[in-house]
Amino acid sequence: MGTSTENGTNAAKEFVAERLNADFAGTGLQQVEIREVAAWTGTPGDDLILIAGGHEFPLELGQGGAEQACAYAAYQLQSDAMGELNRPWPEVITSTGESAGVLIAPSETAGVAIWELSGRPFCAIGHLHRAVEAAGLRIK
Repeated sequence: MGTSTENGTNAAKEFVAERLNADFAGTGLQQVEIREVAAWTGTPGDDLILIAGGHEFPLELGQGGAEQACAYAAYQLQSDAMGELNRPWPEVITSTGESAGVLIAPSETAGVAIWELSGRPFCAIGHLHRAVEAAGLRIK
């Protein structure tokens, strides 16, 4: 049985991965995995690495918590998705096909990790597809 710190870290890793996988579904990116790789700093628990296909980067859950980790990861993965699709993503369009803009995942957050549209909060990371649908829009 793990310690409460280990259990909390595992829950945070799952929480972040589930939110990212929900939003980046359909972009061509592979499922997100978050692993502990002690070789990065040599300190167990401090070396969380997000892996999505060939892209790997460290993910900090300690200082900013799961929300900051989610914001930073979405910011990184948004660039990967745009590279995979060769266009801005996620661009939302109206029912008539007009662009409503491209959502942006800010790399830092003081609260809940969000997608922004035209500099204003649009939805929490993890709810992208349902929020777009609820707004009467679709992702191009």
